[in-house]
Amino acid sequence: MKLRYLAHSSFIIECGGTVLVFDPWLKGPAYFRQWYLWPVPLDDIEKIKIDAILISHGHEDHLHIPTLKCINHTARIFFPYQWRAGVKPFLNQLGFKEVTEAVSFTQYHVNDVKITYLGYSLESVIVVEHGNEVLVNINDALNSNHETATNFLLKEIKRRWPHITYLLSGWSGASYFPNQIKYPGKDDVETGKLREQYFANNFFRFTNYLQPKKALPFAPGFVLLAEDRKWINHVKFPREGAQQYYTEHFGNTGQTEFIISYPGDEIDNGKLRKRSPLHSLNSDEQYKLAYALYEKETEEEGREEPVSESEIAELIKQLLRWMNYNKVLYHPKVLHDVVFSIKLTDAANTFLNIRWSSSRFCIERAEQPLEDRRLLIHTAARKMMYALGKVWGGDVLTIGYGITIDVYEQLTLEKNLDIVCMRLITRYPMARKDIIKFPFRALKYYTHNPRLTSLWLKQKVMLRPYVNRYPYNERDHWMTYNKCDLCAVCKMPEINLEAYYGSESQKADHR
Repeated sequence: MKLRYLAHSSFIIECGGTVLVFDPWLKGPAYFRQWYLWPVPLDDIEKIKIDAILISHGHEDHLHIPTLKCINHTARIFFPYQWRAGVKPFLNQLGFKEVTEAVSFTQYHVNDVKITYLGYSLESVIVVEHGNEVLVNINDALNSNHETATNFLLKEIKRRWPHITYLLSGWSGASYFPNQIKYPGKDDVETGKLREQYFANNFFRFTNYLQPKKALPFAPGFVLLAEDRKWINHVKFPREGAQQYYTEHFGNTGQTEFIISYPGDEIDNGKLRKRSPLHSLNSDEQYKLAYALYEKETEEEGREEPVSESEIAELIKQLLRWMNYNKVLYHPKVLHDVVFSIKLTDAANTFLNIRWSSSRFCIERAEQPLEDRRLLIHTAARKMMYALGKVWGGDVLTIGYGITIDVYEQLTLEKNLDIVCMRLITRYPMARKDIIKFPFRALKYYTHNPRLTSLWLKQKVMLRPYVNRYPYNERDHWMTYNKCDLCAVCKMPEINLEAYYGSESQKADHR
């Protein structure tokens, strides 16, 4: 196998004469122009003949329509089989005739290359085999799921592929939580760095269990340009410290070498060939280049055009529609706690005050937020309209960092009311409705993965009064625990974070 890093979560994998590409996001922004590619790709995907596109899941930074339109349509596309229909005709409409919805634990072939998907909920691990080499791309699948599901998948990977050549993985977080939650006494930067350490530590744990020859953490892959969110770019755990961290805090580490690659770099026979000029720059220098590259986009980000009265009226209408549609997701005990306000950042002195009344939600426009609110959401009306205008549109608020949430008391965190409110004001598919609509797909999905599907159904259906409580959810700890206690409850070592960030910042000076 020969690997070439393109950008973000995207690699070219050359297996003899067969060329595969993972999760191509290589052209333009994502999430309503909130994410911009960084570092940018050196290779032009339009000039590369692709045999198969392997997509791990449907988030926009992994299934990116403008990028897919640039790839030769003779390529075969693989996407994880899910209980919900629709992705195959959608990809057909983009011009791809050969689309395979990959069933979990089923082996597929592209020439002499073997491909296996291991799916859970909406995420998947992808395994590629060629000759005596095995590549496992865990992407976002393990970091984004509960420990029970993660451990099951790890055991299955270890059992089926005991000798892994390359292990690829996402490295950092991508969610409004915890960075966009404002809470009294919270240190945003320290919490952000600890959260990034948590994701990195998880990858080290997965690596230690699977014992690959080479481990490749992706670059963070994107840059945020909004002035009040730029700090998030700078709390990413430095990949350059991976080998040191792994050796110091884990046992049995001699098997694995960490390869830190940037777009354009190639890995052939386990050896890194550096093509990217970013290897000689520290993190601050790299982000200076990013901000210079996206100077025009940064200026546009700072200019938020005010919305009209008719747009606000339409937003209220759509919010009422979808909140009262989404209410079936939660037990009445949960809904009675829903009292919150939304501050529209693109409308002067405009708050949408929302509460549960009898059997439905009511919205009142006002110049002040509710006094008894449990939380306050800051976002733009146009982002909300986009989020409500399409299925999965809510990703622009959650994954895209399109919101900030003020939380005032610990009980709100313990009840996960931020999750409840965000789900109520966005549009996502409802599994129960899809299962009724596509019963045979649901049965096929279940029979090929009964243990994981049973776990997922139990979480989604049986525990409605206890939002996100299976297994035990520790979100409130990120706001209320000190560093020592947080590291203990997250089962990660307490380290001198600045020693890692500081050494990374100075790395160029030591060359």
